Amino acid sequence: MNLIVSFLGIQIPALIVIFLCAGLIQVLLNKVLADLGVYEFVWHPGLFRTALFVCVFTSFSLLIYK
Repeated sequence: MNLIVSFLGIQIPALIVIFLCAGLIQVLLNKVLADLGVYEFVWHPGLFRTALFVCVFTSFSLLIYK
């Protein structure tokens, strides 16, 4: 199933929209987790942020494409 989103007359794949939404959610999650001090207890914060983004992106993708 190939989902296409039309934005201002331009057709773009739905995964690009999901990627951008996941990026915005990741920015908010990073801010919240940094304020809570979670990154002080994480071994590698960059790896943790990347894994968190992959989890958010995959979750949204599975909801749309299931």
